[in-house]
Amino acid sequence: MTEAQSTEQLRLLQQEIVLAGEAVETLKREQRAAIDALRLEVEMLKRCLVQVHPELAAQFEAIRATLIREFDPEAL
Repeated sequence: MTEAQSTEQLRLLQQEIVLAGEAVETLKREQRAAIDALRLEVEMLKRCLVQVHPELAAQFEAIRATLIREFDPEAL
């Protein structure tokens, strides 16, 4: 392989790395947006549920702790 070929291959690899980095950043932004939308949806559902059943407002933390223990005991 000549020096010119090596230089061109290096340039192409650098360009590929830059494009891959940009793709990762785009995916991260999209995932953050999806998480934010999900959080908004959960909060909306929680508020609707409390409006329909006001007595649940006081029980949310106990329910949450129970679910965490059941699904991920190491999270506590």
